[in-house]
Amino acid sequence: MSRDTRATALAFSALGLLLILHTVLFFPMRVDDAFILLRYAENLAAGHGPVFNVGERVEGFTSPAMVVLEAAFLRVGVEPLQAVKVLGVVCGLVLVGVSMALARELSGSRAAGVLAGLLVALHTGVAVACVNGLETAPFAAFVALGLFFHVRARSPREEGLAGLALALALLFRPEGGLPLAFIGVSALWRWRREPDRWRRWVALALPTLVLVVPAYAYKAAWFGSLTPNTLLAKVPLDSTGRFASGLDYLADYGVAHHGYLALLGSWVLAFKGDPRFRMLALLFTVWAAYIASVGGDWIPHFRFLVPLVPIAAVATATALVLLWKLLGERLREGSRTPARAGLALLVAAALLPPAVDQAQEVLTQVRIDTGASLLAREPLGAWLSSVGGPGASVAMLDVGAVAYGTGLRVIDTGGLTDARIARVIHASRGTYQGHLFFPDNAGSREIARVVLGDKPSFVVLRLNGELPWILEERLRSEDGRPLPLRAAYQQDRALFEAPNFAEEYAFLCSQPSDPSTEGWIWHYNVFVRKGLSLAQRPRPDAQGATRCF
Repeated sequence: MSRDTRATALAFSALGLLLILHTVLFFPMRVDDAFILLRYAENLAAGHGPVFNVGERVEGFTSPAMVVLEAAFLRVGVEPLQAVKVLGVVCGLVLVGVSMALARELSGSRAAGVLAGLLVALHTGVAVACVNGLETAPFAAFVALGLFFHVRARSPREEGLAGLALALALLFRPEGGLPLAFIGVSALWRWRREPDRWRRWVALALPTLVLVVPAYAYKAAWFGSLTPNTLLAKVPLDSTGRFASGLDYLADYGVAHHGYLALLGSWVLAFKGDPRFRMLALLFTVWAAYIASVGGDWIPHFRFLVPLVPIAAVATATALVLLWKLLGERLREGSRTPARAGLALLVAAALLPPAVDQAQEVLTQVRIDTGASLLAREPLGAWLSSVGGPGASVAMLDVGAVAYGTGLRVIDTGGLTDARIARVIHASRGTYQGHLFFPDNAGSREIARVVLGDKPSFVVLRLNGELPWILEERLRSEDGRPLPLRAAYQQDRALFEAPNFAEEYAFLCSQPSDPSTEGWIWHYNVFVRKGLSLAQRPRPDAQGATRCF
């Protein structure tokens, strides 16, 4: 092993350890959308096919590969959520390694490679993506591998590796089509004069033809559509507010993770450095514009931008190393050291405070979201299944953790796993906030009509406290005034205010989602259909609160 190889291996080991320690901070996190994938995987493993509710073929997910992977974990007896988190950490290590190799390949500088790896290891979004239980990290890893293999391709075999990585990325998320299209066009131009260009193009396209086309053909036959139901529920016809939300998302990223520097660096290098930077710079820009067009995202922390982190890290690191060299060339010998030391301190000041601030911010959000899952949603699903008995059904918006591992039929008032409600949302006006669409009053009332028409056994509404306390004005703000009824979602308010709701449903119990919060907190209020026989009914405690469990 050469000295250079040993140094590179040592640097990767140190940066990999740094990333692992970074992910440990967020490892307990639980995102409800991850449980939606698990519910589909659970039914697939049980032989019912990829369905959320048995007998209902609705594609309420965007990652076929993750559903199949989790179903495989379930079939062999491996706890899927923890397995996916471990897989995510491995994919994070791939992102670090590929970023180092890509920067070295394009700049010829080992220092640029190490700095690019450091930027990835310190990136809070990457650390969170590794353990959020979603497909983010595997998708980003395959995109990064595809870009790397294409950039360094010297033969049809290496171009075939790029095609294989991008085909797998496309199975993990439909956005994989973006880098595949860019690399396809790049290959057409790059190899246009090579005698074996046809072999290279076939090698690049073959994995998609063999893996992706049959998978999407099966999906179209099973679900009756090539586009997932989530597209209807999350991207309505009315674009009001969507682009503003997406631009805010990009602006927040630019402030939090030196994104503006990365964009500037990528375009400067596109015209001053290796020509291969042009494809990366254009991909970075177009992909960012696509993210703005869909409104950004609410899941912590910049999930949609994680696949772009290696490009941003490579561009930033290469630009800084070039600046370092430029200082050495332009300045006199005696002034190089202080100038370079100043640059090093500037880089450290730019990197470390944002990483610490973002970690602290995300830890707070993770605590709240994870608490809501562990203290309310997950046990609530098991409890409703036990008291409702076989055939019980529940209508609510946060459906993932409540559905997974239970026999409940779950009606998703957010429309992700319900085509009827998704169509209502798609045609509605409303408010767009980070890849979540909140329909207006008319749309919410229509959703309430559809839901109550199904006559679910239970309806769960997320309100600012336990309902009887709110209505009796026993829940008060800090200044002593009674708090009005607040619903977390417009659909919940519409259900509660529906003309027939009070006639058909009675309050049963509530469960706080975060008891450590001061003052009023969100409660999952459970309403039961009148006349339904239950295995047990909760009773009020000494303080008059009726907890579900």
